[in-house]
Amino acid sequence: MTATTRTSGGCAPFGNGIERLRVLLVEDSRMFTSALRYRFETDLNVDVVTCQSLAELRMAAADENHGFFVAVIDLNLPDSPHCEALDYAVDIDLPTIVFTGKFDFNMRKKILNKNVLDYVIKDTDRAFDEIVQAVDRIIANRRYKVLVVDDTKTQRSILSSMLRAQKFQVVEAASASEALAALLADPDIQLVLTDYHMGDMDGYQLTRKLRRTHSDDVLRIIGISNSNDPQLSASFLKAGASDFLYRPFVQEEFQCRIAQNIGILTKMAALKKAAALLPPAAIPA
Repeated sequence: MTATTRTSGGCAPFGNGIERLRVLLVEDSRMFTSALRYRFETDLNVDVVTCQSLAELRMAAADENHGFFVAVIDLNLPDSPHCEALDYAVDIDLPTIVFTGKFDFNMRKKILNKNVLDYVIKDTDRAFDEIVQAVDRIIANRRYKVLVVDDTKTQRSILSSMLRAQKFQVVEAASASEALAALLADPDIQLVLTDYHMGDMDGYQLTRKLRRTHSDDVLRIIGISNSNDPQLSASFLKAGASDFLYRPFVQEEFQCRIAQNIGILTKMAALKKAAALLPPAAIPA
């Protein structure tokens, strides 16, 4: 096992005073370990601790102040043939991305029931890219604030928990009026998830109101509803929503929709930054 100095909060001090995140990589293949460690360190600028077994994982994460931001865990290890390593990570509340070579419907269901952040299958040429992108996405999510608007506490809590698991900053509102107040108080909010059925103002009306002051490139809005009305999604999109989800939705769909909308925000911000650096003569009239 390779270790670095431990600090709490998932970070280790860097030379210039900037904190570096720490990633735990649990994989018994030396080839996969070497390749992934190199990619994590060079592409993501994180510190990596590697383990090859469940026993080493227990040693690395035994202290509650282990400081790991996220773990990438292979499902099948010499001393963990039945997901015991993943079970241990879940038991100690270590955010985990699964990396596996064996995958079918039953395995998918078993993994998702453990509330993992994501999973990547080893059987594709892009597996290394995908696992690096998955970790990078979790790291980047920390920069984004998401507003969850739902007048049902249980539904609001479910959405908020799913978002916090993905490392987003989450603000909650129990009504449209609370949502408007939250956006006014915190302009850093860049994504809104709003239910359709609410007492004071429905999600459709809230979306129309928000679009009067917030363009789609700075505020993404995702409508959500339990309704089986196929026209509701079209109405939301016409009102200015960026996306729409019907409940019940599967975890992967939710994660993918969130990731796609955050990805658009990231690209738009990069384009604006690049345009700002262009000399005036280079910008089309």
